[in-house]
Amino acid sequence: MRLGAEAYLMRQLEEQHLETATRQSLSSEISGVTEEVEQIGDDLFFVAAGDTMRKLRAQLGLLANVSTPLLILGESGTGKGLAARVVHQLSVRSGFRFFKLNCAALPGDVLESELFGYRAVPGSSWNRQSKFELCQRGTLFLDEITDMPVTLQLKLLQVLHDGYFIKHGRSRVETDVRILAACRGNLEQTIMEGKLREDLYLRLSAFTVHVPPLRERKEEIPLLLGFFMNRLAKRYTLPPRTFSPRMLTACQRYDWPGNLRELEEFAKHHLMTGEDGASSGVPEQYCVVAGNTSASREASPDESSTSGLKSLLQSVKVETERNVIATALEQTRWNRKAAARLLKISYRTLLYKIEQHHLNPPASCAS
Repeated sequence: MRLGAEAYLMRQLEEQHLETATRQSLSSEISGVTEEVEQIGDDLFFVAAGDTMRKLRAQLGLLANVSTPLLILGESGTGKGLAARVVHQLSVRSGFRFFKLNCAALPGDVLESELFGYRAVPGSSWNRQSKFELCQRGTLFLDEITDMPVTLQLKLLQVLHDGYFIKHGRSRVETDVRILAACRGNLEQTIMEGKLREDLYLRLSAFTVHVPPLRERKEEIPLLLGFFMNRLAKRYTLPPRTFSPRMLTACQRYDWPGNLRELEEFAKHHLMTGEDGASSGVPEQYCVVAGNTSASREASPDESSTSGLKSLLQSVKVETERNVIATALEQTRWNRKAAARLLKISYRTLLYKIEQHHLNPPASCAS
């Protein structure tokens, strides 16, 4: 017990004693994980296993109590959107809508229409409601705010200052929406280059939080890998795989430039393929993580691991897609319509993917 055992059993042990001890052990393990993994949506979870993320979680909890704008900084893939969700979930606005707009993914005119609404046909009485209207008393999350056109930034600044905007040049729309904004990169350089108005930055940055990259919280990698594995296994109805100690060590040595997004892709690849590279302890295409290939020994660790994973991850998506489709076809005994429903894609798309990946039914299903 002094060495860390949770219980002990005496010989001759009875089955009910073993079952009771097992349940108690599992229950303590699950309760510990629950404290570190917080559900904030239907399929959204905030993981805070290390001191850095626990401090961030506490900071987000405090900032949820105010209604002023919040600026969330961090590299791509670190979980800035999750941080925004936590703030909304813990705030008094949680009973109202949360909307996310990615400023980098939408052209300027489309982004303006989404924010301030538009009339479907010139002269028509039918108007599309703006996100400010749909999100009244809720939270609006503007991701990649530095990619918003400067003219639109000015319009947003006026809304933040005045608390209303004029829709279609006629009707006045009062706004009671909390703005959360996120960006990556060097903010000072972005402002100097004119991509972000300084007055808008000052308005948004009354409160600022920074989501750390994964390389600064490597102690969370084993928990994150296990969490991603269980969630992905449930999504694809596959048995979850474990990660060997050698693989976990290799993963903790790698810097993960793609952060959580890249780590989840790695877990998906492992779920579909397992540890093919038995000698290295990691899949063959990820051997560079552990530094076991001759190329990685010749090149610098940073250079080899980064270039290796970036190039190899391009093929992971295709391989993962093929394995998922093959698994669905096997589960439905090659009933293509049933497999399409299972995969939530159209029947025509599935037929195209079967041909694209050169998948053939077994002899027993060929008819």
